[in-house]
Amino acid sequence: MDSVNHPSLPPGVELMHLSEMKWESSKSGRMQSYLVGHPSQPGLYICAVKWPAHSKALAHKHPDARYGMVLEGVHYIGYGEKYDESKLNRHPAGTWFTEPAEQGHFGLTKDEGTVLLFYGMGPSAFDTLE
Repeated sequence: MDSVNHPSLPPGVELMHLSEMKWESSKSGRMQSYLVGHPSQPGLYICAVKWPAHSKALAHKHPDARYGMVLEGVHYIGYGEKYDESKLNRHPAGTWFTEPAEQGHFGLTKDEGTVLLFYGMGPSAFDTLE
């Protein structure tokens, strides 16, 4: 895909297509792209997370409130202290959702992966519940 950047943009303006983002592997097998700040640091963070097909995240929580949007694919998320597929909600591309601070939740992708966009105020953490 062609770059979305244009030489006539004012200084400080950044444009980037999803295909141009720099992705880093995580321990979970997901890929992350840090767009603003970093979840481990104080202050605003915005990051994108790629989940491959047939991925699962067991119940966990974060100390900060996080806000997300499904950019591509379908993501399934449920709330509680233990993974329970019967509690999963289907979120197709374009869905905005919240993850309140200290709220246990879990997720899944099926035949297609997904790309999620998250933002919040760090520092954040991933606290496993199971």
